[in-house]
Amino acid sequence: MANRSYLYSLGNRPTSYDDRPERISGLSEWAYDVPFIYRLLMSADPQLCASLVADGVDGDESDEGEASSEKGRLYAISSPFAPGLERVRRFADIVKMLVATPAAAVAAPVAAPAPAASLMARLKGMISGAPSDPTPPAASPAEPPAAVVYLPGWLDETIAFLEAHRDDFLLLETVELDMMTEGEEEGLRECVETEIETCREVGAAFDALPVDLHEAAQLLARVAAQEAPPPLDAFFGLRFDDDCDSTRTGATDRPLGLTNWSEVLYFGLFNRAEFEADKARDAASE
Repeated sequence: MANRSYLYSLGNRPTSYDDRPERISGLSEWAYDVPFIYRLLMSADPQLCASLVADGVDGDESDEGEASSEKGRLYAISSPFAPGLERVRRFADIVKMLVATPAAAVAAPVAAPAPAASLMARLKGMISGAPSDPTPPAASPAEPPAAVVYLPGWLDETIAFLEAHRDDFLLLETVELDMMTEGEEEGLRECVETEIETCREVGAAFDALPVDLHEAAQLLARVAAQEAPPPLDAFFGLRFDDDCDSTRTGATDRPLGLTNWSEVLYFGLFNRAEFEADKARDAASE
């Protein structure tokens, strides 16, 4: 089974595993990574909250080798939905402008004009039969640009899906990824706090883009291709073509996260009514 990050929309900021929202919906999951769009969505005001995926992590063993009966707390990230969605909507507009702009217009160097041939050179050419103003050799063909067929549609589908599933808050669960390297409460909490800081850095990079869409698209194209100083370094390595999520093929190491929206996730979390009904069933079966 792949270890994943999970994204949900819900009606509260959970303060404990039992603090269930009245409404909760799955949004997306991603294997072995937290995609850029998740972080942009979470970037407005990410805060530490309780995880709803599990009720805790098993405690450490005592000096006598017995496992502690107390479970360590697990943490997730909460952020308000509306400002995150607005950031994603504007980012989509910028990317659409980027892919609609010819690549040469983004950062094309201005070619210096070729010097005019002298009179003596023209006379020599007439005598030898060589052209007086030879055409410069053609440049070697550049690598063909990656296809941009589906990306605009993926951006539209992303906005439409998020609009249809919007709520008061977002919940980002990274516990499966964090448990690949940590196993105790303190280390797991540090992983989540590091992810919160990464989300804030993505937000700072977004805020640093120009207001003008065309200028923002030009800058985004440059800093995605060539690493820039903070905060714009958060964009480095992103692709804005149909390989934007192609981590399995190795085309990118930094997925945008546009291609896996679904209400049905591996962890389908209970809302308040479902959670209380499940507890009642457990109690009745004892």
